[in-house]
Amino acid sequence: MSKDTETSRAIERITQKLGSDAVETSPEIRTCYGFDATNLKSLPAAVVFPRTVEAVRAVVLICDEENVKLIVRGAGTGFAGGTVPLGNELVMSTERLNRIRAIDRERRVAIVEAGVVNGRLQGEVARYGLMFPPDPSSMEVATIGGNVAQDAGGPRAVKYGVTRDYVLGVEAVTYNGKLIECGFTSTDKKVWNPLRSLLTGSEGTLMIMTAFVLKLLPLPEAFCTALAFFDKTMAAAEAVSRILDSGIIPAAVELMDSSTIACVKSFIDLDIPEESGCSLLLETDGTVNEARESMETIARVLEESGAIQIRVASGEKERQEIWLMRRSISPSLAKIAPAKLNEDVCVPRSRLPELVEGVERLAGKYGLQVPTFGHAGDGNLHINVMIDRRNRDQLKRAEALVEELFALTLRLEGTISGEHGIGIAKRRYLKGQLGEHLYNYERLVKQAFDPKTMFNPGKVIET
Repeated sequence: MSKDTETSRAIERITQKLGSDAVETSPEIRTCYGFDATNLKSLPAAVVFPRTVEAVRAVVLICDEENVKLIVRGAGTGFAGGTVPLGNELVMSTERLNRIRAIDRERRVAIVEAGVVNGRLQGEVARYGLMFPPDPSSMEVATIGGNVAQDAGGPRAVKYGVTRDYVLGVEAVTYNGKLIECGFTSTDKKVWNPLRSLLTGSEGTLMIMTAFVLKLLPLPEAFCTALAFFDKTMAAAEAVSRILDSGIIPAAVELMDSSTIACVKSFIDLDIPEESGCSLLLETDGTVNEARESMETIARVLEESGAIQIRVASGEKERQEIWLMRRSISPSLAKIAPAKLNEDVCVPRSRLPELVEGVERLAGKYGLQVPTFGHAGDGNLHINVMIDRRNRDQLKRAEALVEELFALTLRLEGTISGEHGIGIAKRRYLKGQLGEHLYNYERLVKQAFDPKTMFNPGKVIET
């Protein structure tokens, strides 16, 4: 039986099982679900929209029986090509698996399905005086399932950590349709199981995760937010190290270089000093006194580090205006070029100035615009190599720059991905990061959990 015949049979059986409203085969819908934020794209054979865990199990069983590959997709905000089809796969969208099953204020946990949008969860738990700390910049559209699959971070990672620090339990479907629960599986049951940690960050390659038990924290009483400007990026990077050495752990430390600032300034109205070459967005939280006193210490360090201007928000309106600057970066970059190679390298905080200096050198060497911004507080910067993919020479130079960037990152004892994951965009670099033996162990893990290579084939590990 040909692969096309197997796929057609699977689509027909899934449609009979779930109903015609749960399966889309039109070119228009398939196109919408065939790309992510990398702008890499390919058409899936069909898109499936399950509403329940039992529907997910039914789809997996049919795909297993018909030998059809399956890709699970949240909102498609990823920057690694992790949900882009490579062949004749089906895409399973989790957007209808969107129930918040429970919020337990006393135990400080939430049980949510994979398609729940991060920003929606943030708003719901805030009503209980709680917060879910992981806050990627795409949180208004990104789903919790995608956040867990990629182990997403965000501006608050410097103080609160990343998604894996808040995943207490996982509900998932195996390659043969079995439903498993690991870790905390309800608000009143605790079972130790290492699968919880293994599935977090697995990029959809091991099982289909359908729901999660998430740890929540008390919502801070107050926030204090500031924006500081420096004449050079190196000065700002060195200031970050001094702030952390002072003993203060800010809730956020976001760096934006001159190229990034220029993009944002053309996108929204901003009052920025003429001589500014870099900015730092900083936030403290806690009680009113804790937030204010921590920011006073940070302001002194910024002045000693040569900041040319420091603005402290006087209220919530100004705080949101400052954060708007940070959240406008990604859409503003589209004005520079139609595409980008968005690399999210991460180095020890003490090596951040060396990374910044290296990026500036590489941008000059290859004659490309490379806006740099990100979570400087935990050494995770987003290096955006702006390109037009139709320009073959430009693309070749961009790829050479990325090769050198990754080599520099490894020399600085860093990692080639801080939060975006590997997907297909960084797949060929993974062995250089892990080494031959560890890479082979990852292949064994994939084989053990997905022996037929049904889930997200060709991503992370070459198959």
